[in-house]
Amino acid sequence: MLTRTITAIIGVPLVILIVMLGNPTLNYAMIAVGSLALYELFNSMKKDYHPMKYIGYAALLIYFLFFKTINTYYIVYVALLIVIALIYMVMKYPKYSIVDVSLTIFSALYIGLLFGFILSTRDTTYGAFWVWLIVISSWGSDTFAYFTGILLGKHKLAPKLSPKKTIEGSIGGLIGAGVLGYIYTIIYTLYDFNILKKHIAVVIIIVVIASVISQFGDLAASAIKRFFNQKDFGYILPGHGGILDRVDSLLLVAPVIYVAVIITEKMIR
Repeated sequence: MLTRTITAIIGVPLVILIVMLGNPTLNYAMIAVGSLALYELFNSMKKDYHPMKYIGYAALLIYFLFFKTINTYYIVYVALLIVIALIYMVMKYPKYSIVDVSLTIFSALYIGLLFGFILSTRDTTYGAFWVWLIVISSWGSDTFAYFTGILLGKHKLAPKLSPKKTIEGSIGGLIGAGVLGYIYTIIYTLYDFNILKKHIAVVIIIVVIASVISQFGDLAASAIKRFFNQKDFGYILPGHGGILDRVDSLLLVAPVIYVAVIITEKMIR
């Protein structure tokens, strides 16, 4: 518990600074975090499979370096990634199989594409505000679910995937994230952005929905770890596991928040 708390105390101010600075600092941070997360994911597969690591790393790096251009022609980017991976499989056959190709493409898109929505969200109106809702919806939900589960947890949520998670903890996470979202919006709009305060009910609904998605993100990562017989993706963050263990819920929340932002901005104009 102490180690987990100390890591959070050190990490949260750094995250605040990066989000507030925005792009290109946020972009570079995504490259660093995404690369570490991809390394951990590839490393979890190495016992039984052979993902094409360098193709995956290159795909991630190119995506973030040319983010806006590639987003405009994303279908071309994905098509080229598939073509290159298949050509490489043929060139190195039988070292790589279609399973390895699939794992490589999935990994690059799972981390690259989903992380990319954080950058897209930051570039919207009130971008910093919305990015912090991504964090609150995932990490806030996770924190409240953790402590509620310890205090009140009795009924297992998904025993085959994550034996320690409880239904009570899950509900506590939803409520906690909603309360945090409310407090955050009130504080953020004290001096500016009153238009957001007028639509605070919409913000709370977005946070609660995103909190539900964040729990699925965490369980989805657990399913991946169970498949590859891993307890954690890594150990770089004391008390939290690896980078991917810490951002797994963010990956699913980011596109949900982005879609909500696009819809909400049209409503409040």
